[in-house]
Amino acid sequence: MKRYSLFLAFALFLFGCGNNSTNKAVTATGTIEATESSIAAQVPGRVIRMNFEEGSLVNTGDTLAETDHASLVQQVNQAQAGLVMAQQQYDLLVKGARSEDLKVAEEGVKQAQANFNLAQLAFDRTQRLFDDHSVSQSQMDAATAQHEVASAQLKSAQETLAKLQQYARPEEIRAAAAQVQQAQAGLNGAKIALDHSYITSPITGTVLEKLLEIGDFATVGTPVYTVSDLRMMKMTVYVSETDLARIRLGNDAKVVLDGMPNHPFNGKVIYISPTAEFTPKNVETKQDRIKLVFAVKLAIANPDGYLKAGLPADASIFTK
Repeated sequence: MKRYSLFLAFALFLFGCGNNSTNKAVTATGTIEATESSIAAQVPGRVIRMNFEEGSLVNTGDTLAETDHASLVQQVNQAQAGLVMAQQQYDLLVKGARSEDLKVAEEGVKQAQANFNLAQLAFDRTQRLFDDHSVSQSQMDAATAQHEVASAQLKSAQETLAKLQQYARPEEIRAAAAQVQQAQAGLNGAKIALDHSYITSPITGTVLEKLLEIGDFATVGTPVYTVSDLRMMKMTVYVSETDLARIRLGNDAKVVLDGMPNHPFNGKVIYISPTAEFTPKNVETKQDRIKLVFAVKLAIANPDGYLKAGLPADASIFTK
């Protein structure tokens, strides 16, 4: 029983402190503001889809619109093929030729050598006959040409085999590795460009403006939609230096609309200006406008959507 009495006394003490906190409140007036996000195209292209109308609710990551990406898909495919080729060239230099490639080259040299041997015999025989005036000049020319072709083919086969047998120099491997990195970067860039053709919402909120239609051409930076998070509104108030000394980031606040005096909205201090300024011109009296004040921003929960941008409101910031 004694423990319960102590708990009740402590609860009454906290309740009493909560009621007294209103005496420590800094009061100010301001205008309700919406947090808006202007969503723009990041790659140029003709708009092929607009998925939401004004007033629609969207979630973070929803695809709002698409621009034509046929050429971007082709660029990704080309970049992918380029990366495969660069990687194959690098692997060939690092690991050397495959055994089956060497066998093919060796067989090519043997065949070319056999052809050259036959051409050499034919050339020697024709040369002797030509010297004896037993064959014509055209026959001698044909044997010479055949001998030259066979010699060239043998030389080419031998060079191919030699390239496959030799090890790549370090600088050749480094150059091939750089080609792989360059090809990978090209592929990454192509994929990013393709992703950017799908225009997504960075926030959860309500579509305020639909700024393009299907068929319009969007350049980089062209606004496509305006989306606002109406569940969390903002309000900027201006306080004196004396009141500023009592306010801290995270202080609770209550915001009341003129038309809903019995329905306060919960808020918190999210920004305190470090610099003094003259009271904004929209303050009613000249006497107030020439005062030096500090801007304080409040974030205000708006789960039911009653708060609208542009509405005047009174704020009470509770200090400790």
